Amino acid sequence: MYYAVVNILDYIELIGEESVVDVLSGFSCPKNKEIENFVRNNAVEFAKRKMSITYLLLDEYSRVLAIFAITHKAVQIWGKNLSSTLQKKIQRYAQKNEKTDEYALSAFLIGQFGKNYQHKDAPVPDGGKMMEAVLTILKHVQREIGGGVVYLECEEKPELLNFYQNEKNRFRKFGERLSEKENVNYIQMLRIL
Repeated sequence: MYYAVVNILDYIELIGEESVVDVLSGFSCPKNKEIENFVRNNAVEFAKRKMSITYLLLDEYSRVLAIFAITHKAVQIWGKNLSSTLQKKIQRYAQKNEKTDEYALSAFLIGQFGKNYQHKDAPVPDGGKMMEAVLTILKHVQREIGGGVVYLECEEKPELLNFYQNEKNRFRKFGERLSEKENVNYIQMLRIL
C-alpha cells in the first residue's frame, strides 16, 4: 500500500489552509473521539502556533488514511518506576534529583496517533508502519537537535498496551495519569530512540 507522510504545514502551503481544514473535517476515528476532535478542530491551529505538528498519511488520491502529532515536552519520571537498565540509558538525556529520585528531561511526545475510517474503500495503514513513520521523523529531528527519549500516554486498554510494548515498538511504562475531566486513566510510556 502506498502512502506519503506529509507535514501539515507543508500541506497548508501546498493546497491552502481552508482546503486542509475541509479535508480534515471528515476525519473519523470511532475508536477514539479525542483523536477525531483533535484532527477536526485543533491540528491546524496547533501546527500554526508550533504547539505540535501533525503528520498526515496520504494515499495516491490524497485521502488522509491516518495521522500522528508530535511535539516536545518537559517530563518528570520517578526513578523507582524504571528498571536499572532504563535508568542508566535515560541518564544520558536527563537531570536526576538525587533527593527525590526524579529525572527531569525534555522528550519527544507522540500526542496523537490514529487511523481515519472515513473512506470505507481505502486501506487503513498498519499501526506498525505508522509507528515506523513517527520514529523515522523523530530520528531525523534527533540528528538535528539532539534528544533521545520518546513518550506517549494511552488509555489503559490491553490492545493498546500490547501494541506499544511489543518487541518492535519497545515502549515501557513509567507512570499513570488520571484525567479527572475525562475520567480516564492514562498509562505513560517511554522508549529510547
